[in-house]
Amino acid sequence: MAVLPNPPIIAATEPKDLDVAHTIAANTSSAEISQRESVHWVGVDALPFLGSTEAGRRFLAAAAPRALARGMPKEICPATAAAIGIAPAKQADVAVQALQNCLAVLAPEHSDCGCRIVGLDDMVTVPWEDIAYATGTSARLRVAALGIDLVLVAEQTDDGTLLRDLRGPVARVRQGEGDAVAVEFLDTGRRFEGRRIAVGFRRGRIAERIYATDSGGDRLILLIGFEPDELAGQAAAWLAWPSKG
Repeated sequence: MAVLPNPPIIAATEPKDLDVAHTIAANTSSAEISQRESVHWVGVDALPFLGSTEAGRRFLAAAAPRALARGMPKEICPATAAAIGIAPAKQADVAVQALQNCLAVLAPEHSDCGCRIVGLDDMVTVPWEDIAYATGTSARLRVAALGIDLVLVAEQTDDGTLLRDLRGPVARVRQGEGDAVAVEFLDTGRRFEGRRIAVGFRRGRIAERIYATDSGGDRLILLIGFEPDELAGQAAAWLAWPSKG
């Protein structure tokens, strides 16, 4: 795919922005851009966000015209959506459809968010560093009733998210329907069920807060994917049980 030094901003925060996004996408010609000396061509393995997210894989598997949108600003807007066209569909129409799909995922919980096209046909339309994807990230786990307060590593696997410490695996997180989530400790089988609150993207992965209880009512709080400086500043608030949770 073509990585552009100054990619076009094809974005929308509300429906009235879609006409402008359509115009910009229509003027973004992959044939013309491919001839530029400044364009850097890379294999999809160098763009891990595309191959590591469901919407990104759908985008990669499709033929052009195709588009992939992501929440904007990505740090607080946790959404991705792809759109696939069938010839003679136009590139710009597919870009607008991807933006509409992405905005639909965000509303109404993230009213301050918009969406931006990150992939269009064979072009990356955000800076290359914005397509990073962390295979492992930090996690903070607290279960006050069990005396657990740990900093762990969270790794994405085919069977959910694995939490481990220096000695090995500790627990597994599996997502259910919607915001439902379950956390199971691997040594005891103790299971906590609750909900996840997606916050936004950090190094390509969704950072999330998880609040769950077990059958006896003990509470578990889990923070996944946040940067160390964020945890230092926000952990005290995030590790408190939500007033409505």
